[in-house]
Amino acid sequence: MRLFTAVVPPQSVLDHLGLALDGVPASPRWVPRENLHITLAFYADLPEGTVPELREDLAVVARKHAPIDLRLRGAGSFGARVLWIGVDGATDVLKELATDCLAASPREVPDDVKPHRAQVTVARARAGQVRPPRGRDRWGKRAGGEPRSVLEPAAQTLSVYAGPGWTADSFALVESHPGEGPQGGPRYDVVETWPLEG
Repeated sequence: MRLFTAVVPPQSVLDHLGLALDGVPASPRWVPRENLHITLAFYADLPEGTVPELREDLAVVARKHAPIDLRLRGAGSFGARVLWIGVDGATDVLKELATDCLAASPREVPDDVKPHRAQVTVARARAGQVRPPRGRDRWGKRAGGEPRSVLEPAAQTLSVYAGPGWTADSFALVESHPGEGPQGGPRYDVVETWPLEG
């Protein structure tokens, strides 16, 4: 099973973000609203028999951690392929929660999926929208000022974005089904949600 833990922003926060995304003059492949989340820990492929132990350990993690004050702010891109919205607020506390969720994994997690900067992936470049990396200046623009991908102008537009604050009072264990969602992306099913009770 492909599983991860995540904090899902409330509908009011996603409504606000949606208005900002509607104003972006670009045509990337937007992540469906129901898939927007802040990943805490990704567990790669786990045997189904290990999931009960993981759920028990995550319940312990939830009892340890208190609700977290967050807001979505700023934007950027990972290379020329992924557009993200940043997370602001008690990010140090969020990172502690992510670290504990990762430690709950019943198997060793590869280094390339360990926690990194908290963010919400909002778009991916469509095929053909990523340009070759040659001829770039020191700011990553191609000769003549042309951006590397359609995501670069979107990231610049959204760099000043500041969403409303909210208190994250739960997190979820989610199963990913690659290729079964809209536009050939993943479909996510919530396995279980735990309140933060610390």
